[in-house]
Amino acid sequence: MVNLARTSLKTLLGLAIRAEIDSQKIYLRLARRLKNPLLREKIGILALEEKKHEKALRNLFAASFPRAELVIPDKTEEKLLPSVIIRPSSSLVDVLEQAMKAEKAAEVFYAKFSRRVKGDKKKLLQYLSRVEKSHFLMLRSEYSLALQFEDYAEKDIDKVIT
Repeated sequence: MVNLARTSLKTLLGLAIRAEIDSQKIYLRLARRLKNPLLREKIGILALEEKKHEKALRNLFAASFPRAELVIPDKTEEKLLPSVIIRPSSSLVDVLEQAMKAEKAAEVFYAKFSRRVKGDKKKLLQYLSRVEKSHFLMLRSEYSLALQFEDYAEKDIDKVIT
């Protein structure tokens, strides 16, 4: 397992970028499965934010290591930044539960990572930590609705409650 305190900043940035890329893909894939337009839009916004995080991290790498090649691993370190897996049989509740765990892990990852750097790098990583927390909170709200309304993913909200 990757040790946040000892792993190189280059490696940590590569892992973070991989996690952001994977999150974008998962949120876009989830959004395509949803029929509830409001929920689909909310999940789409998460994908957009993850794309912005990826860009910010790429810029951070370029500024920090101008002569180095960015190496993005094929997959994340699961214990550090867990993946979300969507199977054909996955329910919305299952996917949201996994996504909440992933966002919580990302929040902690960026908070700890920020302790290794200073200045603008620290501010960016702290910002990412806070945004990942906001993602968790949004997903938790949607999770609660999905638990309460069985067909939440399938219908527009006015049809779910009538």
